[in-house]
Amino acid sequence: MEVKYAIGLWLFGAISDRFTTYHPARDLREKFKEASKVRGAEGLEVIYPAEFGDEQLDEFKSLLKEHGLKVAGLLVDLFTGPKWIYGSLTARDEKLRKEAIALAQRAMDVAKEIGCETVSLWLGQDGYDYVLQADYKKAWDWLVEGVREIASHRSDVKVALEYKLKEPRTHIFVGTVGKALLIAEEVGLKNVGLTIDFGHALYGFENPAESVVLAHRLGRLFHLHFNDNYRDWDHDLITGSVNFWNLLEIFYWLKKIDYRGWISMDIYPYREDVVKACERSIENLKLAERLVDKIGVENLDECVQEGDATKTVATLWKLFL
Repeated sequence: MEVKYAIGLWLFGAISDRFTTYHPARDLREKFKEASKVRGAEGLEVIYPAEFGDEQLDEFKSLLKEHGLKVAGLLVDLFTGPKWIYGSLTARDEKLRKEAIALAQRAMDVAKEIGCETVSLWLGQDGYDYVLQADYKKAWDWLVEGVREIASHRSDVKVALEYKLKEPRTHIFVGTVGKALLIAEEVGLKNVGLTIDFGHALYGFENPAESVVLAHRLGRLFHLHFNDNYRDWDHDLITGSVNFWNLLEIFYWLKKIDYRGWISMDIYPYREDVVKACERSIENLKLAERLVDKIGVENLDECVQEGDATKTVATLWKLFL
């Protein structure tokens, strides 16, 4: 297992909900300055073109070099702004669908230029809110065809589907690990896989560790997001602040599958100091990894193979003796 930690650049700009704005807007240079203060972070995840457009590409590359940071992932902005409120790859308007595909393909080119291996698609506006509102057959045809056209643009950049059960739509088409894997398998290209968000898995009633193993089983685990929640909403809390045992289990399995890649902090510290919250999240993940080593992978292997819940609980609680 060999991981590198990244932080979302968007966290260092304006952070708002539908009630108020908690942190002020900043320009690109100011965001980089703040992000570079986070100890333990080697990279950034960035939303394109919401955070920088083609006209800022040279400035962006210069700032990366200046602050010694890399880009862990490029998230295509197919979800903000009124243009996409009725969907992107599943929009009824063919012109919008083509525009979404072209933007994602351009993002792949930009990713390659800035040294990034993975472009993520979070299709949060692609879904429905009411019964008899969506043509499921057409929508899924458009999804598969659209992802295939995007990924076919170039084979040297990965396309990672990030799934989420709901919000902003009450039902998002790419809502679960199974649906995301179904799309990837139907597309049938090796450079299509998943970004698994720990919090999205939790409040989608999944076990995050199992979701990771399923994606790895098909060779489609490309990227990871970490945060935390109470399983009823996507709260994006500080990583490791709520679901401690699930965090230990996922690191056990990341070791078992020998995960080598980026882990991005996708938290929303509305009322907290953003730098401190990111640092705490990264440190909690490093602590979880060390705790797995302290228990011993072989001891956890034994727990899994025997399936004795009382023994497993006893093994875990010995951490605190």
